[in-house]
Amino acid sequence: MWCNGWHNGFWFRWYGFDSCHGNDKYFEQMNNPDTIESRVADAILENKIAEIEINGTKYDIAPPTVATLILVSQIVSRLPVVERVTGAAVVNSVLHNAKDFNALGELAAVMILGAKNLTEKREIVTYKRTWFGLRKIKEIREEIIDRKSILANEILQSLSPTALYNLIIKRFNDLDIGSFFVITTSLSEANLLKPTKEVG
Repeated sequence: MWCNGWHNGFWFRWYGFDSCHGNDKYFEQMNNPDTIESRVADAILENKIAEIEINGTKYDIAPPTVATLILVSQIVSRLPVVERVTGAAVVNSVLHNAKDFNALGELAAVMILGAKNLTEKREIVTYKRTWFGLRKIKEIREEIIDRKSILANEILQSLSPTALYNLIIKRFNDLDIGSFFVITTSLSEANLLKPTKEVG
């Protein structure tokens, strides 16, 4: 059964419940450890985990993958470091630093589309007339659509700061960051414990 509902200012569509009572049911289950196996299966099968509507256009939310998390990490690493301030200094800080955060749209777009869906191939069909217009030749060419840039621009143009914050936080919760952290720290510990060769 497909269910629809608003959450933190966004229209979501999700699948897999016996009923649609309460908009929070999907989000509670997404954060439930019992659904980890199903989320892994969705990632392997490349199934979308939900649907989000931004400015009248619906986008499939891709399942979490390592490639997506790595791209997110690369984008975050390019963001400038902002000093934490309080009170009236917040306004000055925002006005001074906002110009350097265009990448927030790219970040949100990658978190929605996933690493494998950032571009799309489309066939463009045109017709060319020859022989004084008596003969029509069909020409087909492929065009690469940059879905990431299109969605990133739409996010920056359409979303409020609060809506963008809620979107990014929700998607961070979906990316299985905890599991990735366990993998990386375990491998780091293994490297530290690995015996080294003596020189000489």
